[in-house]
Amino acid sequence: MAHKILITDGPNKNTLAILRDLGKDKGKYHLEITSHFNKGITLSSYSKYCKKTHVQKSVGEDLDSYAEKLLDLVRKNDYDVLLPVGLISYLAASKFRDNFSNYVRLVVPEWEKMKIAFNKDNTMKFAEELGIPIPRTRVISTEDDLEDIDDLPVVMKSSDGFLKYCSNKNELLENYKFIKNKSATRIIAQEYITGFGCGFYGVYDQGELVAHFLHKRIREFPVTGGPSAIAESYFDKRLLHYGEKLCNALEWNGPIMAEFKYDIENDDYKLIEVNPKLWGSLDLTIAAGVDVPRILVDIALGKKPDAPKSYQYVKYKWLFPDAFWALVSDFSMVNMKEFFSSNDSIRTNFYPDDVLPFMIQFTRALAESPTIILDRKRKYPHGRVTSK
Repeated sequence: MAHKILITDGPNKNTLAILRDLGKDKGKYHLEITSHFNKGITLSSYSKYCKKTHVQKSVGEDLDSYAEKLLDLVRKNDYDVLLPVGLISYLAASKFRDNFSNYVRLVVPEWEKMKIAFNKDNTMKFAEELGIPIPRTRVISTEDDLEDIDDLPVVMKSSDGFLKYCSNKNELLENYKFIKNKSATRIIAQEYITGFGCGFYGVYDQGELVAHFLHKRIREFPVTGGPSAIAESYFDKRLLHYGEKLCNALEWNGPIMAEFKYDIENDDYKLIEVNPKLWGSLDLTIAAGVDVPRILVDIALGKKPDAPKSYQYVKYKWLFPDAFWALVSDFSMVNMKEFFSSNDSIRTNFYPDDVLPFMIQFTRALAESPTIILDRKRKYPHGRVTSK
């Protein structure tokens, strides 16, 4: 009998990655999704592997209200496994883990561990105590705290996703007021690091590292910082050490990503933040041979997961919309050549056996490109660093 699995956050590209990965085993899994959008504009609803879409209008609701709606859905259906995908879903499942566990199996961390990983200033303190390099970081509580910042540029951010670059004192004040007005969490200002983005990905079972993967970002969208548009497998012993040391100390349960930036000036990796959830570039991890969705399902069902000790080199392109939007945001012959390049190690999000979601992504990419080209705020939503 097929295992009935509920996957959250149907609009996300990593939800689509899970559907395609698990759906290939015909008859083994019955896959349903949730979405905060109508089914017609939910990307994963168009996958042939999606059996049902549950629309849950959650935009603007607090975490507890969202958790109650998700719990009610789980309570009314006979699911074997719940796979949270987006951050809010992981926060909800973690905070109310005991409640969810009464009705479904899931692999999420304890709430106290989640609060360290989710909260950016708590994360930085935790990492610093472990001896893991971090950018110079300050908690900004009032406008007066801005006066002590002289080493510009800095990156101003909050734990609920707001981020702005500040290259001068005027931008410091302007961006602080903007984030303060929007954010419900504390604000930090971090030293801007010149270098490439990379990450440690881990899947944990009650504090034990079951599988890991490292990646390097080549292109992002937005180009000022966002999800990977083009990325590749990567390996460095120092990066693996830092990521494993941090996540081991958290005694994690489930998936986690520690995002680093390689600091060219200091020849070292510095922790930028922790994403305590399934990462957006999940397609790359799966293509490299680390089958994260199956590993998580096996752990949830109490089975010993078939987790590899190593992984393959793969370059992955999310051609549409991400890589295409990155190209039109920063057009050059070099970037165009990168977009069209192809060889045996390159994978893309075009799946011939599940092509309809790709057509939706292609259509969306073309439809929104003029706005990205013409609207500076859409192209550079975080601002731009003008000096270093």
